[in-house]
Order: sequence, then structure tokens, then C-alpha cells
Amino acid sequence: MVDFAKLIGANGITVNNVCPNPVTTGLGAWQDEYFAKVVGAESVEAYLAAMAARIPLGRPGLPEDTARAVVFLCSDEAAYITAESMNVSGGEEPH
Repeated sequence: MVDFAKLIGANGITVNNVCPNPVTTGLGAWQDEYFAKVVGAESVEAYLAAMAARIPLGRPGLPEDTARAVVFLCSDEAAYITAESMNVSGGEEPH
């Protein structure tokens, strides 16, 4: 990513990553069921509660949380940000 950012940066183009973790949606319900079984949770609800408990902000992410990060990186406010990875994880993945 850094090499690509250097290559096109002279043209005023920024290159960044958005790293969401975790985002629970209806489309990923099968994944919640799978991991609940893998970790031996009593239910999907218990698995989701345990997930929320380990996230400093106390909940899984929403699609809107990821979308807001993308909108920010596409805005003029982020014009001097390039070659970066932004975790959108509620604090679960601090760096």
C-alpha cells in the first residue's frame, strides 16, 4: 500500500484501508451461529454478549460505523492522510 500511495500521491490521490471488526448484520448471521458453536457458547445471543463485553465501546460495529470512516477518508478533511489503515473496531483492535 505504501508503494502505491507513493506512486499516485503526486497526483493528489490518497490510498488508505478501512479495517472493520466485527460488524454483525443479518447477512452474517450464519457466521455468528458458526462461531457460537466453535467457541462453545450456549447460544448465539450468549456469543454476541461475550463479543460485546470484550469491545471497549460495548457493542459490535454497525455498517454505518464503517461507512462513516470511508466517508471521512474520502472527504477534504482527510486530504493529508495516505498509506494508513484505520481500525473501526470499537477499540477491540487498538494500535
